[in-house]
Amino acid sequence: TNKSVEEKLDRVNFCLTKVKLENVNHLYPAEISGGMQKRVAIARAISLNPKYLFCDEPNSGLDPRTAIVIDQLIRELTLEFDMTTVINTHDMNSVIEIGDKILYIYKGEKWWEGNKDEILKTNNKELNDFVFASDLMRKFRN
Repeated sequence: TNKSVEEKLDRVNFCLTKVKLENVNHLYPAEISGGMQKRVAIARAISLNPKYLFCDEPNSGLDPRTAIVIDQLIRELTLEFDMTTVINTHDMNSVIEIGDKILYIYKGEKWWEGNKDEILKTNNKELNDFVFASDLMRKFRN
């Protein structure tokens, strides 16, 4: 690009600040936690001001608290940067917390579309089998 090294470093630091990782640009990947690595990936993704952000299982391998931090971060950045964000996830916590429009894909086809309130009330058997597969979600249903 035509940007100077200083402009590029400014953008790197701006993006790291947006994902709450100020002062870590001197660390190597092996020196940061899994949650920090996820946030670095998000910083990298927003560095070019995209219109769309695609996240594939953003919470995989994370503890529940860190997963919540990542969900909140994705939500905040989506709004702040006015992006459309597409998330592929099996994490029902993420679906309920940050999903505005939810699509359920079953065997490669769209089987259901709705919002987070509707997903808990649908009569779609395949979707219910997925949503309420865990003990926690079954308790939430009752």
